[in-house]
Amino acid sequence: MDLIVKEIPASLEEISDEGKVRAYLTTFGNKDQVGDVIAKNALDQFVKDFDPDIEKLPMLFGHSTTQIVGEWKSLEVTDDGVIGEGEIYTETSLGKDVHALLKRKMLKAVSIGFKSNDYESLSNGGRQFNEIQLREASVVLNPCNLNAEVLSIKSAEGDLIEPSKLKTVLKQSGMSRKEVEALFAKGWSGLKELRGDVSEEVETKQEDIFNILAAFKF
Repeated sequence: MDLIVKEIPASLEEISDEGKVRAYLTTFGNKDQVGDVIAKNALDQFVKDFDPDIEKLPMLFGHSTTQIVGEWKSLEVTDDGVIGEGEIYTETSLGKDVHALLKRKMLKAVSIGFKSNDYESLSNGGRQFNEIQLREASVVLNPCNLNAEVLSIKSAEGDLIEPSKLKTVLKQSGMSRKEVEALFAKGWSGLKELRGDVSEEVETKQEDIFNILAAFKF
């Protein structure tokens, strides 16, 4: 089966100033926005076999294989989902930017990319994945599964970017007012909906938004 990307609101439980990350990579049993479900034991075998010394599990930005920001070093199955502990490569410019945005809570979700040959159709039109093999877990702007959100952020600085200032930066960088409001109202899914409106030329990509945010001086 081809690679599947599921933005399952993975909660980033913790991120240290040194770039250590603890997050729910996926949660069990709840439906995402397209009705798909990850079964409770779907990752048991993968987690059992996982050895980062043999094969690394990449931490990407926005599922882009050209934007590696770190790696996941350990996995733990809980009743609610799978928790990953990882490390952001803060010595790289991209890792440093993502780390800063996570601490500022501008990025606060995790999304997985996986393959599966064991799934079944559900009556709602979605699928239940009974066994999956992770290929990567990404930091994303907005999740599809609304249970995977950042749980807590550790920061020595603590303060956040004021929304009004960020909106101004995004507009000055070329985003329309309608795009900015869609982003703040519904996140990335809001931009997807807007892109379907033929009355608007919406070409903004998730990577473009990240580059705008990364250029913002904290």
